[in-house]
Amino acid sequence: MTQEATGVPMRLVIDDTARDPSSKIWYALPDSFVDVPIDALAPQPGSEQEVHLEQALALVIDVAPEDQRDRYTGALRDVRFMAKQMRNEGIIACSLGMHHADDGSSASSVFTVGLRDIGWAPAKVTAVRAAASRESSGNVGLLTLPGGRPASISDTLITMPALEGVPGQELYQCNLYVPDPSGTQLGVLTLSTTAVGSRKHYRELMEGIAYTVSFHDPLPEIERAARGDAADGIANDIASDFG
Repeated sequence: MTQEATGVPMRLVIDDTARDPSSKIWYALPDSFVDVPIDALAPQPGSEQEVHLEQALALVIDVAPEDQRDRYTGALRDVRFMAKQMRNEGIIACSLGMHHADDGSSASSVFTVGLRDIGWAPAKVTAVRAAASRESSGNVGLLTLPGGRPASISDTLITMPALEGVPGQELYQCNLYVPDPSGTQLGVLTLSTTAVGSRKHYRELMEGIAYTVSFHDPLPEIERAARGDAADGIANDIASDFG
């Protein structure tokens, strides 16, 4: 149903995390995603944040059913380990998603964002190299983002080995590579899911996200447009970027 058919103006909901002054990259996600607090789950050893986390986890274990406490302890330990691994690999954000697949079933996904320091090169060359250098990548495509900025997208199927109590399975992974305007950093946005039958849906989802990626704070322009203070060109750009 279109905006014209309903007569209700479409609204963009801005999460509070978008106002973090330490942010280095901005992007928009559908409301089906929930943030995972990597920093809170992988604090610096000996820090006050680590003490608070240990206290919170102790409370969780304390209220767990007695016959399930070992299971809870193991699950929480695994979550902390994964958060630490993500931080070590340069991932700065992680979100969990739940979506409706093309066949009407529910499908979940994991979305991560990383920033890499790179040697300077023309942005289009960087985008092509990044997609082509990934092992087993396929369906490589080039995108032209708002402002004429280049980006690339690729996807692949990965066979995950069987683990204790978990059978092996295929994983669909889609990657976006967006060079920043300075040419010295590369944004890597990755979506992974076991719903391999819905890969067309996820590829289209990632292409839509790509057009919202920015390395400068877009909120001032968005808010001016929302107040009607911006020129039509800015408002149209925002509509194009964010839908």
